[in-house]
Amino acid sequence: MLKYLFLILPIIGFAQDAVRVEYEVRQEFDRSNLKQTSARMEEMLVNSENKRYYFELFVNATNSNFTEIERINNEQNRGTSFGLTTNISATIFKDFNAKELYENSIMKPKLFIKDSIQSFPWILSKDEATILGYKVKKAIYTNSTQTVEAWYAPDLPFRDGPSRFNGLPGLILKIKFKLPFTSDMDTNVSFTAIDLKPYAGKIEIPNKSKKVTKEEYDKEIEKSMGKSGGMINQGVEKD
Repeated sequence: MLKYLFLILPIIGFAQDAVRVEYEVRQEFDRSNLKQTSARMEEMLVNSENKRYYFELFVNATNSNFTEIERINNEQNRGTSFGLTTNISATIFKDFNAKELYENSIMKPKLFIKDSIQSFPWILSKDEATILGYKVKKAIYTNSTQTVEAWYAPDLPFRDGPSRFNGLPGLILKIKFKLPFTSDMDTNVSFTAIDLKPYAGKIEIPNKSKKVTKEEYDKEIEKSMGKSGGMINQGVEKD
């Protein structure tokens, strides 16, 4: 009887507090529309598919913070490869009460772009599996370009997951989706939880970060590009 109590207690603790989840990220390229490729290109694609990326999600009942983990793996760094698709932001903060999302800018790392938390029309499935000892259930989201497959844990009552994904009746421990990589090639990306622990720290957006709307961000980028263009023009002017 005591053994079963020990198994149940961690789940009760998670329901009241917060957790940190570490995800391993893989990408697999869809070559079906690739018109031509070279041996060098294929080598880079294979090296990229063998490479692993890691993200962590801190989440409680009101907020979450999703960010990339900088990790050096000398074995994976052998050979030339492509990086992870730039469609996945390095940092995303969610405020569930305000239904707001703040996404870290790639071009301006100190900027966080304000947006609304997206609502996904998930279709729940009866399919079940096990991840990190937790029973997970399958859910599907389909739009005009792709189908997203998610596996969530009902015993972990956090309605969040990697990147922008959220809204399921349990924490998303695995998700697979497709993103454009080049004009004639997509990449299939998967996030799989490899570690999950209780978390006692704060979950908040850095106070020193500048928060802007998408419109304000576009104006700042346009202004920066204008300044860069002016500097380039000055550099090539001739008497």
